[in-house]
Amino acid sequence: MTFIHLTTTTAVLALGLLAAGSPGEAQVRDAAAGNAAAEAASRQALQTFITQWNTAEDAHLRRAMHFPFVTVPGGGALVVDDRPQDFSAGFDQMREREGWRSSSFDFDEFEVVKSSPDKVHAEVGFSRYGADGAAYRTSRVFYIVTRRDGRWAIQLRTPAAEPADMGSDERTEIVAAARRAVLDFFTAFNAGDVDGTIATVNHPHLFMTPDGGFAVARSPDDGPRPDFDRMRADEDWHMSTIDALEASIVTRNKVHFELTFTRWHPDGTRYMTVPALWIVTRAGDDWGIQVRSLMRPTFDAR
Repeated sequence: MTFIHLTTTTAVLALGLLAAGSPGEAQVRDAAAGNAAAEAASRQALQTFITQWNTAEDAHLRRAMHFPFVTVPGGGALVVDDRPQDFSAGFDQMREREGWRSSSFDFDEFEVVKSSPDKVHAEVGFSRYGADGAAYRTSRVFYIVTRRDGRWAIQLRTPAAEPADMGSDERTEIVAAARRAVLDFFTAFNAGDVDGTIATVNHPHLFMTPDGGFAVARSPDDGPRPDFDRMRADEDWHMSTIDALEASIVTRNKVHFELTFTRWHPDGTRYMTVPALWIVTRAGDDWGIQVRSLMRPTFDAR
């Protein structure tokens, strides 16, 4: 992957070439059809997930998940269950602590954030109910749903509700701090500074490819690490630009950024544009990038 802080000159260049290099109408229609099918499949996967959740049996629930499975609670934490037997939802604890009896998804509150034929980023409302049938908690959750070996299932989850008492000034301050980690990563990457890029990352760190491929760096000495020489040799890469960087979910210890970046050749032509999700978390007083999930390129001239 490659990234850079967007300068005025490269921003103008990127906008011009994005307009000139749009895919053909047939490509757009095919992509839209593929994404619509994926979105319908992801919704069904979520329905299967909540149905199995309400059996209160881990063995049943695991059938609606892909492994490794990731939970991002925030605060610099990342829980990775590598195998089905590693995962437990803690149903007994929920009953004891909360009086939980069942849960539901509100599919009227289902929102696709980004989609491709093999992966969907989505949010949905949920409720938890006690023995009396009354909802005692209502919130939102973000999921990454992937297709692997022809089967759609849940692969990542994280809370998606913004605090009700967060004012606009506090939100702006949080987004600015999290955004700085992203910009610092891009700047270090384009300077060819491997250690500088790793310094902007929180560990464990998750990287997901467009087809659901999975890599977890458990520590700064673990992979994946950028290989600038290979990128220059294999792709004739010169630099990258941020085309879009928008905060979509903001909590006090976690920010989701909807990001689009473009890769460029030395002669000033772009050869790839990729939409992505980056989740930036706060560990103590420091913000770092904890999850990077790429979607299929919207432009690819390699």
